[in-house]
Amino acid sequence: MPRPRTPIASHGAVTVVEVEPGRWRARTRYRFEDGRLRQVERFAPSKAKAVASLKRALTTLSTSTGGDVRRETHLSELADRFLESKADRAPRTLDTYRQTIEHLVRPALGSVTIAEATPERLERFIARVRSTNGPGAAKGCRAVLSGMMGIAARANAVRHNPVRELSPIARARGGAEAIPVERLAELLEAVRADERLRQVDAADMIEFLAGTGCRVGEACAIVWDDVDLEAGRVTIRANVVRARGVGLIRQDHTKTKAGARTIALPSSLLGMLVDRRVRLESNPLGLVFPTVLGNLRDPRNTSRDWAEARERIGYPTVTTHSFRKTVATALDRAGLSARDIAEYLGHENPSITQDVYMAKNAESARAAAAMGDYLAR
Repeated sequence: MPRPRTPIASHGAVTVVEVEPGRWRARTRYRFEDGRLRQVERFAPSKAKAVASLKRALTTLSTSTGGDVRRETHLSELADRFLESKADRAPRTLDTYRQTIEHLVRPALGSVTIAEATPERLERFIARVRSTNGPGAAKGCRAVLSGMMGIAARANAVRHNPVRELSPIARARGGAEAIPVERLAELLEAVRADERLRQVDAADMIEFLAGTGCRVGEACAIVWDDVDLEAGRVTIRANVVRARGVGLIRQDHTKTKAGARTIALPSSLLGMLVDRRVRLESNPLGLVFPTVLGNLRDPRNTSRDWAEARERIGYPTVTTHSFRKTVATALDRAGLSARDIAEYLGHENPSITQDVYMAKNAESARAAAAMGDYLAR
């Protein structure tokens, strides 16, 4: 029976002999990417050192067919190629990739070669990031590394993407808690009475978030063309983000595809919006919730203003995300289905036909009516 063929990027048995006193030779036959077996040997003053030298050579010796991306390419260079391949992504997404690479991946793995990026080594790195920076950062690193090693795999610098072999990253669930809906009207009274929130013109936005469950970035991006006061509807179609080197930008899309939606507004919000329409008629950007100077409002600054205010008004655990959970709770109590609630909040992306869209508008009206009852109590 013929001897099994040595797989590509593998080697046969290692032989070690002392060729002369104090000089050892470690030798093997390695099958390169071109399918040919070639003899590889290394010398050292001891048997153990000769074997170690040979093993080090074998990790980087393979000739790659991937052009400039080879087994000996460092991950720092591969990271640059990954960023180049994502140049068409949204500025905020690209900024997130870049920060993950610069702050976490490059310092720890930049000098590691593609051949040395084994599942074991990458697993240790991800575990360290999770322990030090949290599960969110670990997931970000894993996503970036998967993209990087995917480039290496397509260039035949590795036989398969090693990131696929890593263990799942468990993430503890918790975060924001819903506000008891019975206390929502009370909270909004405190918001309207807070002098600092009025000074930065944030009170109306907080009321809007509490009544619609919109994301902060979505609310910052709403312009008056998105609002139909007569029909009592608002269309969510954009998002405000801060991108490195660019600053604040209004993206012409939402965080997810499902985020683009038209929803009915609780009746209690319509009066507030009518007042704002008159007061901000001269705003050149047409923003519904601009800064006091009429510029784009920064979602981070808004969240920070609220974080300071919630301590003052006696709701220290209520985050801006708490409002989304509260809206979901209120609509669930009102009898809306999970699908209706998800569509109101922009959580899911079902296949939408005209019939479904019209049905969704009907349920959106029910959602608005339900929220109006809680806001007015």
